[in-house]
Amino acid sequence: MVLSFLVLVLLWIVFTRSTDPYVLLIGVVAAGGVTVVKRHLFPSLNPLSFSLLYRPHRLIVFFATLLVRFVLSTMHTCRLILLGRQEGRIVALPIRINNPFGQFILLNSITLTPSTISLLLEGDLLYIHWLRAKGSAGDWRTIKESLERTLLPIFERGVDAPR
Repeated sequence: MVLSFLVLVLLWIVFTRSTDPYVLLIGVVAAGGVTVVKRHLFPSLNPLSFSLLYRPHRLIVFFATLLVRFVLSTMHTCRLILLGRQEGRIVALPIRINNPFGQFILLNSITLTPSTISLLLEGDLLYIHWLRAKGSAGDWRTIKESLERTLLPIFERGVDAPR
């Protein structure tokens, strides 16, 4: 809470570029108000898990997987559109990540990957709009599975995954 307050005050000073006492007082009051409201609105949210800091190699693996998925999906989507063979589908996929922040990262990673858009997370089901070739079974599962497999060791305790 104190760290949030100090960061907000520091940002206020940087953005206003003023040391006038009234401007500083407004910044301190606004930062205090935002900090108190944030604490009441989000009481159960903890700072980012320290597991991210203890296992940076797993973050690197995740970002490498995301980059590979992005490149492959971009080429696949371009080919589908240029050939005129695209067809949209909405699919429901079960997810194994229980951590809310991990689910947030997974949803945004899937949306960042071309040909897929995360629509809704309901319970343990993730609804995705997916662009595929007409009449094919497609590979929507590999996109979700590859990203989820690299996120699980970061956000879930006791998960045995390849290092």
